[in-house]
Amino acid sequence: MKKLGILVIVLISFQTNAQVWFEAAFKGAYGYAGFLNKNIMDDGRVNYKLNTGLSYGGRFGVNFGYYNGVSIEALIADNTQKFDVEGQNGGHTANYDINWKALDLYLLYRFYGNKTFLEIGPKLSQLSSISQSPYIGRELVKGQDYKDYWSGALGFGTYIFGVYNFSMMLGARFEYCFGDLVGDQGKDPSVHLPLTTLPAYDTYKASAPFSAKICLEFNFGLGYFAKAACGRRGFFFKYDSY
Repeated sequence: MKKLGILVIVLISFQTNAQVWFEAAFKGAYGYAGFLNKNIMDDGRVNYKLNTGLSYGGRFGVNFGYYNGVSIEALIADNTQKFDVEGQNGGHTANYDINWKALDLYLLYRFYGNKTFLEIGPKLSQLSSISQSPYIGRELVKGQDYKDYWSGALGFGTYIFGVYNFSMMLGARFEYCFGDLVGDQGKDPSVHLPLTTLPAYDTYKASAPFSAKICLEFNFGLGYFAKAACGRRGFFFKYDSY
């Protein structure tokens, strides 16, 4: 976050003579989402599933000239990871479903090309709830069993429609957590989350959330700072029609 903040200052300093414009957007995203756990994925007794997730919320962008911009986003995300564990000696197969909801906060740098954009930056996911079925005998404790986590986000998109100060963008975004969804208490060998009928593994492996989603964005131009003929800078809400 600190390094991206420095980048913003550098951009502003180099773009002082360029137009600075502001926009707000509503966006939604849908696609693959879950977590990766190497122990579970490599276990022949487990059928690991690829699941889908949904996120939606808003974005506020500040753009410097024609090519550079910074965005702040807040999205509500609903994620699920499912896997089936084979019963011993041909016994009943257990179907596990771990669902977590989070507020995803982004700080992204955007580079704009000819009706396209590329974005990159960090994401902080603040858990609002997490649950597992079948019931494991006790409630999961946020911050102890599972915790907030940081991810890296990389995305791209293209302009598909626009009129006056409104535009629609379609893109894709890929995210991966380089840490762990499981908290300190959940890593304890006596707990070994995600909890299953399998015994604890010899070596602990992280559960790293990931996503690959298609994004649809509805942008509204708010206004811009520009230099008037007299040399003074002013804030304007009017957008020129195309």
